[in-house]
Amino acid sequence: MHHNLLANLLDPPEITEEMNEGALPTPEPLEGLEPPVPPPFAPEKLLPEPFGAWAADVAERMNAPVEFTTTAALVAAAGVVGNRVLVAPDPEANPTWFEAPNLWALLVGEPGTKKSPIMELAFAPLHQIEAELHRENQQARDAWQLARYNRKKGEPLEPDDLHPPPERALLVHDITPEKLASLLEDNPFGLVSYQDELLGLVATWERPERAGERQFYLKLWNGLAPHTVKRIGRGSHYLPIGTLSLIGGAQPGPLARYIREAAQGWNHDGLLVRFGLMVQAELPPYRRVVNPPNALGRMYAERLVSLYRLPYERLGGQRVELRPGVERPALAFDPEAQGLYLGWLEATVGKARQPTTPSLLRSLLEKGAGLVPKLALLLHLLEHPLPPPRIGPVATLRAITLANLYRLHAQRIWWAAIQPEVQGAVLLAQRILARTKTKAAFSYERFTTRDVLRAGWKGLTDPRAVEGAIAELAARGWLLRDGGAWVPNPRVWEVHHGH
Repeated sequence: MHHNLLANLLDPPEITEEMNEGALPTPEPLEGLEPPVPPPFAPEKLLPEPFGAWAADVAERMNAPVEFTTTAALVAAAGVVGNRVLVAPDPEANPTWFEAPNLWALLVGEPGTKKSPIMELAFAPLHQIEAELHRENQQARDAWQLARYNRKKGEPLEPDDLHPPPERALLVHDITPEKLASLLEDNPFGLVSYQDELLGLVATWERPERAGERQFYLKLWNGLAPHTVKRIGRGSHYLPIGTLSLIGGAQPGPLARYIREAAQGWNHDGLLVRFGLMVQAELPPYRRVVNPPNALGRMYAERLVSLYRLPYERLGGQRVELRPGVERPALAFDPEAQGLYLGWLEATVGKARQPTTPSLLRSLLEKGAGLVPKLALLLHLLEHPLPPPRIGPVATLRAITLANLYRLHAQRIWWAAIQPEVQGAVLLAQRILARTKTKAAFSYERFTTRDVLRAGWKGLTDPRAVEGAIAELAARGWLLRDGGAWVPNPRVWEVHHGH
C-alpha cells in the first residue's frame, strides 16, 4: 500500500489558521510499515525424527533459541550429504537445472545468544567422522612413505610415488583458501565449514589483494560449478565440482553495516543474499529445565553418520553427467510434490518481478528459488533410511514452510535496507508520538528535513531516508505542509490516545 501512496503522492494540504478539525485528514495507521515478525519455529513439525526432537530438546536444555538449533542441524545434515545426490527441481520445463543440497546459514544474535555452543553441539558427530578420516589419512600416508622407502635402488618410479594419497576430509575450520581448494580437489563430494564470527572472514575479502577469495566462495555456494585456483609459485587446483556448506554467527550491529553497504551498491555481489538460512533470535526468558536423560543425542549422531555412509550410487532416479567424469544421481518430485513446489515458485518469483518490489527484496526472493528443492531433498533423505527415488509432499511442504520462515527472518534483518523510507517513517512517527503523549505536551512545532538530520536520531541520518520518511508520513496524513516546513497533524494525538 505504501508504494502506491508514494507513487501517487500529490501535494499534501497546507495547514492554515482557518483549518478546523473537520478539515484535517485522519492519519492512517502504520500497519504494513513495520518489519515482518516471523512465527516461532516448531522443529518437531518441520524436521523428521530424530532431528526435530533433538533441536527442540537441545534448545530447551540450553535455554537457547530453537531457531538456532534447527538451523545448525540442517547445515550439519547438508554437510554430510554434500553433492553425493542432486535434485531436479523442474525436469519437464528445465531439464538441465540441478541443485546440490548444500546450505549457507547465518545465525544473527547478540553476544551470549549461544551461537557457538549450538554449532559445536550440532557438529559433534561430524567431528567424529573427521577424526576417523584423520586416522585413515595417517595410515595411508605412512603406507605410501613406507612403500617409497622400500623401493629398491634403480627401480623405476611409479606415478603414485610422486604424489601422496588424497587427504580425505569433511569438516574444515579456520582454513586458508589455498588449503580449502586443495581439500576440495581431494574431496569432490564437498566439505562443510562453520565460523564463530563469519563476518570476520567476510571482512578479509574486502582487501584488494584477497578479492579473488570472495569470488571463490561465491562459486562454492553454487555447489556444482567448476573452478580453477592458480597461485604464482604455489601450483594450481582444478575443481571439476566444488561444493561447500557454510554456517557462522554474526552480531546485529556489524551485520547492519554490511547490509547498508549492499543497499548503497558497495560489495553488492549477492554474497549476503546467498545465506538462505539467515535467522535472527534472542535468548528466551530464563527457565531452568531438568529433563531426564534421553537417547536423542545418540540417535541424532547415528543418523548423520548413516547419512554420510549411505550408498548414494544405488539410489534410483536419473543419472546426471554434469561434465566428463562427474556423474551424480538426481531425484525428482513426485507429481503431487511437483505441483506444490511449482505453485510456491510461481508465487515467489511473481512477487520478485513486480515493478514495485524493491531491488534488494527481489534479490532475496530470486535467490530463494532453489532453496525449497535443496531443503526438500535433504528432508527426504533424513526421513527415509533407504530413500525412494521420488521426493514426496510431506518433505516438500516442510521445505516450503522452512523457506517461508527463513525468508521472513531475512526480510526482517534486511528491512531497513530494503525500504529505508519505510523504516524512517516508523522511526519518525515514534518521535512524533513521543511528543504527543499528553495534550499539554503536544506542539505545532515546524521542522524541516535539515532539522531531522541535525537531531542525529538513529536511523534518520541519511538525507534520502529522511526525505522518504517525511513523504511516507505526509501521504498517510501524519504531516502537513507549512510553507517550506512540516508540522504534525493535530489529529495524530486524537487517533492514538482515544480523544
